[in-house]
Amino acid sequence: MKFCPYCGHAIGIRLKEPGRPVYESQEQGITLRMESEGRRRLTKNQKRAIIIGTIVVLAAIIIPTVSIAIYESKFIQKKVSFYVNNGLNPSSYTVKTSNANLNYYKDKSHPSHFSFDPNYTASVVESYCTPNDEKIIQIAESVRSKCIDPYDSEEIINGLLSFTQAITYKYDTVDLAQYPLETIFEQGDCEDLSILFGSLVEALGYAAIIMVIEAYDEVEEEWLGHACVGVYLSYAPTAHFNYPPSYYYPIDGYEYWICETTSQGYMIGHLPASDPSYFLLAGYAFIN
Repeated sequence: MKFCPYCGHAIGIRLKEPGRPVYESQEQGITLRMESEGRRRLTKNQKRAIIIGTIVVLAAIIIPTVSIAIYESKFIQKKVSFYVNNGLNPSSYTVKTSNANLNYYKDKSHPSHFSFDPNYTASVVESYCTPNDEKIIQIAESVRSKCIDPYDSEEIINGLLSFTQAITYKYDTVDLAQYPLETIFEQGDCEDLSILFGSLVEALGYAAIIMVIEAYDEVEEEWLGHACVGVYLSYAPTAHFNYPPSYYYPIDGYEYWICETTSQGYMIGHLPASDPSYFLLAGYAFIN
């Protein structure tokens, strides 16, 4: 409390506690004022700065999350586990592509391969092959790079075959095939897996054919239609342990070694039957 040095009356009181109201009073013509040290009111510019700052902070948190969600919704991926070194060493590769790329193939024409002419059937199935597709080339080169000897044609072909066999077999009741990327992400039957494998080997420059087979089911004791791939090699493959040592079909004077795509473990030249007479070539088409 302060006092007038002349008359002794109080001339002002200042409270130290915040939040107390300010008021004025007069005593003997002298104004007494008690001031509050509470919070000051924000100016418009200060309020605007707070609002803008809050928006910036929220944007920094929300926008990356939304961007990641949008990115993930546009792309899909699948890890495929397979074998290299002619079936001795495990490896894996994660296939990534955009939904737009996959939908491109889903929206393409899917012609029926039903026909009593096996050569026509083979040609329609072959029309689904995409050896020049950038993603198929990328997969084929990646599988080759994971081989113990990336210059050994037999190991490379067996690696690509193992990659294809790792895609789960799905029985199909319609005479429509799928494009390779569709099969990787949605599984497939013997035609679909043959299309995938044929595309992969052709992507690396190997000559291959789609083969329509009349196969005798030794369990059910009936003849069934089947599809697989023949791949040309200038020498007899020897990696598998099966009798006969390796099996091929002569086409235009060249040896196209059989490649069974539907079950893990079969290698190039490995006949998936106990007798060659149970696995007859009915028709074929060159993969382009």
